[in-house]
Amino acid sequence: MSNITITNVDLGNVILKDATHKDELLVFGAAGTESEGTILARQEVAEAITPTADAGNTGDGTVTLAAVVTGPIVPLVGNYNLECIAAVTNGGTFKLEDPNGALVANNLVMTAGAGTATAFVAAGMTFTITDGTTDFVVGDKFALAVAADGKLVPFSLTGVGGAQVPKAVLTYDVTATGAGNVAIRAMIAGHVRKERLIIKGSAAGVGITDAIQDQLRDFTIVASDVQELNVLDNQ
Repeated sequence: MSNITITNVDLGNVILKDATHKDELLVFGAAGTESEGTILARQEVAEAITPTADAGNTGDGTVTLAAVVTGPIVPLVGNYNLECIAAVTNGGTFKLEDPNGALVANNLVMTAGAGTATAFVAAGMTFTITDGTTDFVVGDKFALAVAADGKLVPFSLTGVGGAQVPKAVLTYDVTATGAGNVAIRAMIAGHVRKERLIIKGSAAGVGITDAIQDQLRDFTIVASDVQELNVLDNQ
């Protein structure tokens, strides 16, 4: 009887079947390579937020250090309205409305004190209100401008502005010679090998939790544990 040799068939591809791709731009912060299997996310909004005081304000306090923060909430694109709703000596109480006019935070109370700065986190963003020489009055307001982005970035559990939501997979190595955008074809639907998926900074298959798989499934990417088939090689 001939000896039987069993050889694992493992081509190393992240794709299992039914892959659908889309032309996208992948952002590189510096020269480097993103590997096949890297999970991608869409940077929906820019991390920096631009605050602008209304020209009719009485108070001369400021809003600074505005940015998108880590967490499940991605701010909407457009101008958020931060408005004083109660005047207090060397302080004030504010509300925050989204670009559609919906109230997203109320009773944002400054710590009263001459020149005092108070940091807030609300609606997926952070900002600091600082008391000025002239107190805020009811109706004083600031526009917090959230800018659109839309490019793909490597998925990160601590990402902000959309980078924390896995939506696509890179199916081949991509190299950039410097910081900037690289045109790619990202996998946006289909079946992939879980053990080939990569969270940037980790080895393949490491940290791919049920929660991440569920999020990918929400965007029609199914990650499966795969036992590779064997081939019988009769000698």
